[in-house]
Amino acid sequence: MNSVKQFFKSESAVSTVVSFVLLLGLFVTVLAVFNVHYIPEWKADAEKAHMDDVYDDMSQLKARADMLSLASRLSSSLNEDITVSLSIPIKMGGGDIPIVGPTKSSGVLSVNDSIYKVDITGTNSTDSSIPLGSYDLGTISYTSNNGYYIDQTFTYENGAVILSQRDKSLMKLDPSISIKNQSGNLLVDLTLMEIAGDRVVITSNGLEEIKLTSNDWVEEFTPTKNESLTNLTISMNTSYPSAWAKYLNNSAEDADLVHSVDYNIDERDDYVVFNLNSSDGNIDFYLNKATVDAKVGTF
Repeated sequence: MNSVKQFFKSESAVSTVVSFVLLLGLFVTVLAVFNVHYIPEWKADAEKAHMDDVYDDMSQLKARADMLSLASRLSSSLNEDITVSLSIPIKMGGGDIPIVGPTKSSGVLSVNDSIYKVDITGTNSTDSSIPLGSYDLGTISYTSNNGYYIDQTFTYENGAVILSQRDKSLMKLDPSISIKNQSGNLLVDLTLMEIAGDRVVITSNGLEEIKLTSNDWVEEFTPTKNESLTNLTISMNTSYPSAWAKYLNNSAEDADLVHSVDYNIDERDDYVVFNLNSSDGNIDFYLNKATVDAKVGTF
Protein backbone atom coordinates (compact mmCIF):
# COMPACT_ATOMS: atom_id res chain seq x y z
CA MET A 1 0.00 0.00 0.00
CA ASN A 2 2.81 2.42 0.83
CA SER A 3 4.56 1.64 -2.42
CA VAL A 4 1.39 2.56 -4.37
CA LYS A 5 1.16 5.90 -2.56
CA GLN A 6 4.81 6.61 -3.28
CA PHE A 7 4.22 5.86 -6.95
CA PHE A 8 1.40 8.38 -7.25
CA LYS A 9 3.40 10.97 -5.31
CA SER A 10 6.44 10.55 -7.57
CA GLU A 11 7.36 13.66 -9.63
CA SER A 12 9.91 11.99 -11.90
CA ALA A 13 7.48 11.87 -14.85
CA VAL A 14 6.66 15.59 -14.42
CA SER A 15 10.33 16.53 -14.43
CA THR A 16 10.88 14.53 -17.61
CA VAL A 17 8.03 16.35 -19.39
CA VAL A 18 9.26 19.73 -18.17
CA SER A 19 12.76 18.95 -19.38
CA PHE A 20 11.42 17.90 -22.78
CA VAL A 21 9.36 21.10 -23.10
CA LEU A 22 12.35 23.25 -22.15
CA LEU A 23 14.61 21.46 -24.64
CA LEU A 24 11.97 21.81 -27.35
CA GLY A 25 11.61 25.52 -26.64
CA LEU A 26 15.38 25.95 -26.71
CA PHE A 27 15.56 24.09 -30.01
CA VAL A 28 12.81 26.24 -31.57
CA THR A 29 14.51 29.41 -30.32
CA VAL A 30 17.88 28.38 -31.74
CA LEU A 31 16.26 27.39 -35.03
CA ALA A 32 14.43 30.74 -35.23
CA VAL A 33 17.63 32.70 -34.53
CA PHE A 34 19.43 30.56 -37.10
CA ASN A 35 16.78 31.22 -39.77
CA VAL A 36 16.51 34.94 -39.03
CA HIS A 37 20.18 35.86 -38.69
CA TYR A 38 22.51 33.29 -40.21
CA ILE A 39 20.73 31.83 -43.25
CA PRO A 40 19.93 35.24 -44.83
CA GLU A 41 23.58 36.27 -44.48
CA TRP A 42 24.79 33.02 -46.00
CA LYS A 43 22.25 33.27 -48.82
CA ALA A 44 23.23 36.87 -49.53
CA ASP A 45 26.90 35.89 -49.69
CA ALA A 46 26.07 32.97 -51.99
CA GLU A 47 24.00 35.21 -54.29
CA LYS A 48 26.81 37.78 -54.38
CA ALA A 49 29.20 34.99 -55.43
CA HIS A 50 26.73 34.12 -58.18
CA MET A 51 26.74 37.75 -59.38
CA ASP A 52 30.53 37.52 -59.62
CA ASP A 53 30.09 34.38 -61.75
CA VAL A 54 27.65 36.19 -64.05
CA TYR A 55 30.11 39.06 -64.45
CA ASP A 56 32.77 36.54 -65.46
CA ASP A 57 30.33 35.05 -68.00
CA MET A 58 29.54 38.47 -69.49
CA SER A 59 33.27 39.24 -69.61
CA GLN A 60 33.76 36.07 -71.63
CA LEU A 61 30.90 37.13 -73.90
CA LYS A 62 32.63 40.44 -74.63
CA ALA A 63 35.98 38.74 -75.24
CA ARG A 64 34.42 36.29 -77.69
CA ALA A 65 32.51 39.06 -79.48
CA ASP A 66 35.78 40.97 -79.88
CA MET A 67 37.43 37.85 -81.28
CA LEU A 68 34.61 37.36 -83.78
CA SER A 69 34.86 40.98 -84.91
CA LEU A 70 38.55 40.42 -85.63
CA ALA A 71 37.63 37.26 -87.57
CA SER A 72 35.15 39.29 -89.64
CA ARG A 73 37.77 41.97 -90.27
CA LEU A 74 40.26 39.34 -91.43
CA SER A 75 37.63 37.76 -93.65
CA SER A 76 36.87 41.15 -95.20
CA SER A 77 40.53 41.97 -95.83
CA LEU A 78 41.11 38.59 -97.48
CA ASN A 79 37.86 38.76 -99.47
CA GLU A 80 36.95 35.34 -98.14
CA ASP A 81 33.81 34.07 -96.47
CA ILE A 82 35.08 32.99 -93.05
CA THR A 83 32.43 32.18 -90.44
CA VAL A 84 33.33 31.47 -86.82
CA SER A 85 30.93 30.52 -83.99
CA LEU A 86 31.60 30.58 -80.26
CA SER A 87 29.34 29.66 -77.33
CA ILE A 88 29.19 31.23 -73.89
CA PRO A 89 27.39 29.55 -70.94
CA ILE A 90 25.52 31.89 -68.59
CA LYS A 91 24.80 30.77 -65.03
CA MET A 92 21.24 31.97 -64.61
CA GLY A 93 20.61 31.00 -60.98
CA GLY A 94 22.64 30.59 -57.84
CA GLY A 95 22.77 31.34 -54.14
CA ASP A 96 21.79 27.82 -53.09
CA ILE A 97 23.23 26.34 -49.90
CA PRO A 98 23.04 22.54 -49.42
CA ILE A 99 20.52 21.33 -46.79
CA VAL A 100 19.86 24.68 -45.08
CA GLY A 101 19.01 26.74 -48.20
CA PRO A 102 18.76 24.60 -51.33
CA THR A 103 16.53 26.99 -53.33
CA LYS A 104 18.18 28.90 -56.19
CA SER A 105 17.70 32.46 -57.34
CA SER A 106 16.85 32.99 -61.00
CA GLY A 107 17.71 35.43 -63.74
CA VAL A 108 16.39 36.91 -66.98
CA LEU A 109 18.54 36.65 -70.11
CA SER A 110 17.52 38.88 -73.01
CA VAL A 111 18.78 39.56 -76.51
CA ASN A 112 17.73 42.77 -78.27
CA ASP A 113 15.08 43.51 -75.66
CA SER A 114 16.33 47.05 -74.97
CA ILE A 115 17.36 49.97 -77.17
CA TYR A 116 20.88 51.04 -78.02
CA LYS A 117 21.17 53.34 -81.03
CA VAL A 118 23.99 55.55 -82.28
CA ASP A 119 23.68 58.57 -84.58
CA ILE A 120 26.87 60.15 -85.91
CA THR A 121 27.32 63.43 -87.77
CA GLY A 122 30.38 65.46 -88.71
CA THR A 123 31.33 68.85 -90.06
CA ASN A 124 34.04 69.35 -92.68
CA SER A 125 36.39 72.28 -93.26
CA THR A 126 33.72 74.16 -95.23
CA ASP A 127 31.25 73.86 -92.32
CA SER A 128 29.10 71.43 -94.28
CA SER A 129 27.25 68.87 -92.19
CA ILE A 130 28.02 65.24 -93.06
CA PRO A 131 25.65 62.50 -91.85
CA LEU A 132 27.80 59.51 -90.96
CA GLY A 133 25.02 57.06 -90.20
CA SER A 134 22.32 55.92 -87.79
CA TYR A 135 22.88 52.50 -86.26
CA ASP A 136 20.57 50.26 -84.20
CA LEU A 137 23.15 48.01 -82.52
CA GLY A 138 21.16 45.83 -80.10
CA THR A 139 22.04 44.51 -76.64
CA ILE A 140 22.49 41.37 -74.54
CA SER A 141 21.46 41.60 -70.88
CA TYR A 142 21.26 39.50 -67.74
CA THR A 143 19.04 40.66 -64.84
CA SER A 144 19.03 38.82 -61.52
CA ASN A 145 16.02 37.85 -59.40
CA ASN A 146 17.78 37.55 -56.06
CA GLY A 147 16.04 36.83 -52.80
CA TYR A 148 18.61 38.39 -50.45
CA TYR A 149 21.40 40.20 -52.35
CA ILE A 150 20.73 43.40 -54.29
CA ASP A 151 19.52 42.75 -57.85
CA GLN A 152 21.97 43.61 -60.61
CA THR A 153 21.87 43.88 -64.39
CA PHE A 154 24.83 43.22 -66.66
CA THR A 155 24.42 44.57 -70.19
CA TYR A 156 26.59 44.17 -73.26
CA GLU A 157 26.11 47.03 -75.70
CA ASN A 158 28.44 48.40 -78.37
CA GLY A 159 31.42 46.44 -77.07
CA ALA A 160 31.01 47.53 -73.43
CA VAL A 161 29.82 45.63 -70.36
CA ILE A 162 27.78 47.82 -68.02
CA LEU A 163 26.73 46.98 -64.46
CA SER A 164 23.58 48.64 -63.13
CA GLN A 165 21.83 48.36 -59.78
CA ARG A 166 18.99 50.47 -58.50
CA ASP A 167 19.34 53.76 -60.42
CA LYS A 168 23.11 53.70 -60.87
CA SER A 169 25.25 52.30 -63.68
CA LEU A 170 28.97 51.71 -64.11
CA MET A 171 30.98 50.67 -67.15
CA LYS A 172 32.95 47.58 -66.11
CA LEU A 173 34.58 46.78 -69.47
CA ASP A 174 35.35 49.43 -72.07
CA PRO A 175 34.09 49.56 -75.67
CA SER A 176 36.23 49.91 -78.79
CA ILE A 177 36.52 53.70 -78.78
CA SER A 178 39.88 55.47 -78.91
CA ILE A 179 40.62 59.21 -78.75
CA LYS A 180 44.17 60.49 -79.25
CA ASN A 181 45.45 64.05 -79.33
CA GLN A 182 48.32 64.45 -81.79
CA SER A 183 49.53 68.06 -81.44
CA GLY A 184 46.07 69.53 -81.91
CA ASN A 185 44.90 66.98 -84.46
CA LEU A 186 42.50 64.41 -83.05
CA LEU A 187 42.51 60.75 -84.00
CA VAL A 188 39.20 59.06 -83.19
CA ASP A 189 38.76 55.34 -83.82
CA LEU A 190 35.32 53.84 -83.22
CA THR A 191 34.27 50.25 -83.88
CA LEU A 192 30.52 49.74 -83.57
CA MET A 193 29.46 46.28 -82.34
CA GLU A 194 26.08 45.23 -83.69
CA ILE A 195 24.18 42.32 -82.11
CA ALA A 196 21.98 40.84 -84.82
CA GLY A 197 19.21 38.37 -84.08
CA ASP A 198 15.62 38.01 -82.96
CA ARG A 199 14.38 39.40 -79.67
CA VAL A 200 14.59 36.67 -77.02
CA VAL A 201 13.76 36.80 -73.29
CA ILE A 202 14.37 33.73 -71.08
CA THR A 203 13.83 33.33 -67.33
CA SER A 204 15.69 30.41 -65.77
CA ASN A 205 17.69 29.24 -62.77
CA GLY A 206 19.76 26.73 -64.74
CA LEU A 207 22.45 27.13 -67.37
CA GLU A 208 21.74 28.91 -70.66
CA GLU A 209 23.95 29.20 -73.73
CA ILE A 210 24.50 32.20 -75.99
CA LYS A 211 25.90 31.33 -79.41
CA LEU A 212 27.72 34.12 -81.22
CA THR A 213 28.57 33.88 -84.93
CA SER A 214 30.72 36.26 -86.95
CA ASN A 215 28.72 38.01 -89.63
CA ASP A 216 30.17 41.14 -91.24
CA TRP A 217 32.76 43.89 -91.05
CA VAL A 218 32.20 47.24 -92.78
CA GLU A 219 34.57 50.18 -93.05
CA GLU A 220 32.03 52.99 -92.76
CA PHE A 221 34.24 56.09 -92.80
CA THR A 222 37.97 56.87 -92.98
CA PRO A 223 39.83 60.16 -93.59
CA THR A 224 41.79 58.55 -96.44
CA LYS A 225 38.64 57.50 -98.30
CA ASN A 226 36.52 60.47 -97.22
CA GLU A 227 37.90 63.56 -95.52
CA SER A 228 39.00 64.92 -92.18
CA LEU A 229 36.48 66.67 -89.97
CA THR A 230 36.49 69.76 -87.79
CA ASN A 231 33.58 68.65 -85.62
CA LEU A 232 32.22 65.23 -84.65
CA THR A 233 28.98 64.48 -82.79
CA ILE A 234 28.09 61.03 -81.47
CA SER A 235 24.58 60.61 -80.02
CA MET A 236 23.71 57.46 -78.08
CA ASN A 237 20.20 56.34 -77.19
CA THR A 238 20.82 54.07 -74.19
CA SER A 239 19.41 52.95 -70.86
CA TYR A 240 22.73 53.83 -69.20
CA PRO A 241 23.62 57.42 -70.21
CA SER A 242 25.58 58.12 -67.01
CA ALA A 243 27.94 55.19 -67.61
CA TRP A 244 28.60 56.28 -71.19
CA ALA A 245 28.95 59.95 -70.24
CA LYS A 246 31.54 59.14 -67.58
CA TYR A 247 33.50 56.89 -69.95
CA LEU A 248 33.52 59.48 -72.76
CA ASN A 249 34.50 62.25 -70.36
CA ASN A 250 37.41 60.17 -69.00
CA SER A 251 38.53 59.31 -72.55
CA ALA A 252 38.56 62.99 -73.51
CA GLU A 253 40.44 63.98 -70.35
CA ASP A 254 43.02 61.22 -70.97
CA ALA A 255 43.61 62.80 -74.40
CA ASP A 256 44.29 66.18 -72.67
CA LEU A 257 41.12 67.74 -74.06
CA VAL A 258 39.43 70.61 -72.23
CA HIS A 259 35.75 70.42 -71.40
CA SER A 260 33.59 73.16 -72.98
CA VAL A 261 36.50 74.01 -75.30
CA ASP A 262 37.47 70.81 -77.09
CA TYR A 263 34.44 68.72 -76.18
CA ASN A 264 30.99 68.77 -74.58
CA ILE A 265 28.80 66.05 -73.12
CA ASP A 266 25.01 66.37 -72.84
CA GLU A 267 23.48 63.68 -70.62
CA ARG A 268 19.72 63.16 -70.45
CA ASP A 269 17.34 60.43 -69.20
CA ASP A 270 17.86 58.03 -72.08
CA TYR A 271 20.61 59.44 -74.24
CA VAL A 272 24.03 61.08 -74.18
CA VAL A 273 25.51 63.38 -76.83
CA PHE A 274 29.29 63.62 -77.20
CA ASN A 275 30.60 66.55 -79.26
CA LEU A 276 34.24 66.92 -80.29
CA ASN A 277 35.63 70.15 -81.72
CA SER A 278 39.02 70.73 -83.35
CA SER A 279 39.19 74.42 -84.14
CA ASP A 280 42.99 74.43 -84.55
CA GLY A 281 43.33 71.16 -86.45
CA ASN A 282 41.48 68.23 -87.92
CA ILE A 283 39.64 65.17 -86.63
CA ASP A 284 40.76 62.01 -88.38
CA PHE A 285 37.78 59.76 -87.82
CA TYR A 286 37.86 56.01 -88.43
CA LEU A 287 34.45 54.34 -88.19
CA ASN A 288 33.99 50.57 -88.54
CA LYS A 289 31.04 48.31 -87.81
CA ALA A 290 31.26 44.65 -86.85
CA THR A 291 28.10 42.51 -86.86
CA VAL A 292 27.74 39.41 -84.69
CA ASP A 293 24.72 37.10 -84.75
CA ALA A 294 23.37 36.03 -81.35
CA LYS A 295 21.16 33.04 -80.54
CA VAL A 296 20.12 31.64 -77.16
CA GLY A 297 19.93 27.90 -76.45
CA THR A 298 19.74 25.58 -73.45
CA PHE A 299 22.28 22.96 -72.29
